[in-house]
Amino acid sequence: MYSIIDVETTGGKFNQEGITEIAIYKFDGENIVDQFISLINPEIPIQPFVQQLTGITDKMVSNAPKFFQVAKRILEITENSILVAHNSSFDYRMIKIEFDRLGYDFNIPQICTVKLSKKLIPNLKSYKLGNLVKSLGIPITNRHRASGDAIATVELFKLLILKDSNKEILTSLISWKEKTPKNKWQKLIGKLPIDTGIYYLHNSEGKLIYIGKSKNIKNRVNQHLTGKSNKSLNIQLEINDVSFEKTGSELIALLKENNEVKRHKPKFNKLLKNTVKKFALEICENSIGNLFLRISHFDERESYLEYYSSLKVANKRLEGLNKIYGIKDSKVENNNSQIKILQKDLSFKYKDMLIIDKGRSLNEKSVILIKNNKYIGYGFFSLNYQINNIEILESLIVKNENIDNSKELILKYLRKNKCEKIINLEINN
Repeated sequence: MYSIIDVETTGGKFNQEGITEIAIYKFDGENIVDQFISLINPEIPIQPFVQQLTGITDKMVSNAPKFFQVAKRILEITENSILVAHNSSFDYRMIKIEFDRLGYDFNIPQICTVKLSKKLIPNLKSYKLGNLVKSLGIPITNRHRASGDAIATVELFKLLILKDSNKEILTSLISWKEKTPKNKWQKLIGKLPIDTGIYYLHNSEGKLIYIGKSKNIKNRVNQHLTGKSNKSLNIQLEINDVSFEKTGSELIALLKENNEVKRHKPKFNKLLKNTVKKFALEICENSIGNLFLRISHFDERESYLEYYSSLKVANKRLEGLNKIYGIKDSKVENNNSQIKILQKDLSFKYKDMLIIDKGRSLNEKSVILIKNNKYIGYGFFSLNYQINNIEILESLIVKNENIDNSKELILKYLRKNKCEKIINLEINN
């Protein structure tokens, strides 16, 4: 659980400031489950430049509760959570100062979204909250007011969780939780959704021991915890917690699982091998204009239909394709139509395109970006201008890291399933 916080202050000398407004959104990694927003009477004057910046005046806070009157509520909402704020050291320091004045030692782990953003979304011009969310297409209202800045930080944090491929955020949360007694799975199952997405099984140290995908996360995890197979029994011995990410889109769940199993190599996952690109399948044309298929040595500068780790695998695949599509050799004149069908089957519908499908909630859509016939990554958006602006779109995208078989996974999925729509970027641009 996270407490996403923003405070406004009086300004003044270091460690002598007072809080004038506080907003806390309790966030479970997916939804806001509680909130507390209030003006605070700091009992000292607000600096003139701060009044101009925030719009909060001495008169506005004169009848507001003093900090000691809301301290209990702040402790309740932040209990057993990690404090998240944009420049968290400032917000944490201000809250701690106020509790110190009451003789209470406020101590809570913290995550700074400035540091996280610099790590997970590098090379932006500015990481100030207003500039950062604007560059990411995240709307912000009531700038420099606690509730407006805090809710923008919630949306930013959602994106950072999505981009956190190392799962540092999840691991930090798991490590602060109490250990779950063995064989008591009710609490673990009770918090899981019946939606499509990815689930992560953790041991008592927060380490990932299994990653899976499902159209019903709760049901699938329950199968792990009640199963009698050797893998299920071994998981039951080590599991301490479960975390999850909704994807809405089954295709994104498939791609995400493929990518993250290769990245994290959990002990109970059957490891997926990265293809070493040594040979490739290409279409060639002979001197009289007939098309034929050929296996060649892989060259990064060239585009291919497929690539392979060994000549044996490549030749076996070529034989199979020749049989399926009725292709014979470069001397046969009627090969052209069959090869064009093959090329279509092994390529995306458009060279540059977006695959739009269900998102994690009713007002959200998922997007998969294809450029130059290659899978680039996936993301989520709630506003149309976020996908109409290529710079914003690419900042929302979680980049693909294991490109070896992602294209094949997408093509296979699209042959069997429908998505909401496909946008041809070549026409749109």
